[in-house]
Amino acid sequence: MRRALPVIALAVALAGCGGSPGDLLAIDVNGGPAKRKESIVVRNDGHASCNGGPSRDIGSQALIDARAIERDLGDDAERAAVYDDGPRGATRYAARTNDGAVRWREGARGLPPVLSRAQLFVLQQGRRLC
Repeated sequence: MRRALPVIALAVALAGCGGSPGDLLAIDVNGGPAKRKESIVVRNDGHASCNGGPSRDIGSQALIDARAIERDLGDDAERAAVYDDGPRGATRYAARTNDGAVRWREGARGLPPVLSRAQLFVLQQGRRLC
């Protein structure tokens, strides 16, 4: 029995490894002319889902793009920036990272370039995942 204890302890320790990869970025899309309602969630392991559906591999380039968007949202997310002065009826977006959240409306004045990249990213991934 004494010999079995170290083996059991090692097995328990190894079982604790390999936890959830965690979310990297989530972008919600609502409204607009197409009346879209999508929620794209990208995980650190390169998988993503739409509206809570099955998780699928998005490929290395899309993961690189998501990481760049997440990084570039940093300051705006920390201060919970809102860019809401866009046209009435325009598509609304909300991006969440571990730093915080940013909300904006398509066509709003003063949008940082990262938000246009986020719109393109969610459009591309929505076509693949939703």
